[in-house]
Amino acid sequence: MNSDQLYANGRIAVMSTRLLGADKFTRLAECSTLVEALRLLSENGYGAGATVASPNDYEHILRAELDSTLALLKELCYDRNAVSYFLCPYDYVNAKILMKSKYQRVSGVEYCFANASYDPSKMQDDFVADDYKSYTKNMAEACDGIDTEFAGGNRSAQMIDTYLDKAMFADMGRYAKRCSIRLVQKLFAWQVDTTNLMLIYRLKRANCAESELTKWFVNGGKVKLDTLVKLWNNDAVAIDLPEEYRRFYELTRVDNSTLAAAEKEQIAYRNKLVAEYSDLLTIQPVLEYFFKKIDEIQKLRRLLVDVKSGVDKEKIKEKLK
Repeated sequence: MNSDQLYANGRIAVMSTRLLGADKFTRLAECSTLVEALRLLSENGYGAGATVASPNDYEHILRAELDSTLALLKELCYDRNAVSYFLCPYDYVNAKILMKSKYQRVSGVEYCFANASYDPSKMQDDFVADDYKSYTKNMAEACDGIDTEFAGGNRSAQMIDTYLDKAMFADMGRYAKRCSIRLVQKLFAWQVDTTNLMLIYRLKRANCAESELTKWFVNGGKVKLDTLVKLWNNDAVAIDLPEEYRRFYELTRVDNSTLAAAEKEQIAYRNKLVAEYSDLLTIQPVLEYFFKKIDEIQKLRRLLVDVKSGVDKEKIKEKLK
C-alpha cells in the first residue's frame, strides 16, 4: 500500500462530505431562473471559480468542475495505469473536438478538458500539422485514418467518432490489462459489453445491415461478436448471457424510443461494482468519489436544462428521485 494513497483517501473522505446532497438538489429545483440556480452553485464553490457572461453558458461551469475533478484524480490516485484508464475517455473527447475543429479551420481548445492527459493547445497544434507521434499508437493510427478518409471525400463527423471510439476502447483495454487492480479490469469488461449490447439497438434503429456489427464491435469484453450476431436474429439467445447482461439486454429491447433505462442501469451497475470493492487501503475511495462527482455533474446538467426550459418545479423534483 502506497502511504501517499492512504493520505489521499483521507482527503477524499473529507471531500465526499461536500458532494451535493438531496437538499441542495431540491433547492436548485426550486429555482425559477438559471441566474438563480447558478448563483446557488457559486455559493457552493461550484465550477472552480469559473464565471460566464451569460447564464446560458452554464456548460462552461460544469466543464470547469469536471476538469477540476480530473485534476484531483491525477493528484490523489497513485496507480498510473488506473489514472490513464479513467482519463482516456476525456483524451478522446478532446481528440474528437480537435479533429473536427481541424477540418472546420477553427480553434477547439476552449471546449476541451484541460486536465486530461495531453495539453489541448499542443494537441491542437500537432493535429493541424498532422503530427501524431506524441500520442498513443491507437490514437495516432485513428487520426491517420481520419486524414485518409477526408482526403478521399468521406468527411462525416460520424466517421471521426467511429475511428476514435475504436481507438479509445483499445487504449482503455491496454491500460486495464496493465493495471493490477481487478476492479479496473471488471469495469472495462462491463463498459465494453454493455456498449456492444446497446449497439444492436442503435444499428437496428438506424436501419443498418447486420454486417455493421463487425465494423462497430468493440473487443475486450466477455460477450463475443458471434453472440451479438445470434442476438441480432434471435432475442432468445439472451438466455445464454450472464445474469447481469440478460437484465441489461432486456432493458435495451423494451426501451423503444431511447436507451435511457439501459444507460441508467449501465451507470448503476458500475457504481455497484465500485462499492463491492470497497477497501480504504486501495485507490477504491478515490474512484468512488470520482464516479459520484461525474454522476453529480450529469444530474446537474439535466436539472439546469429543465430550469432553462421552464419545466414545472415539481416535475424536476420527481426526476431527481
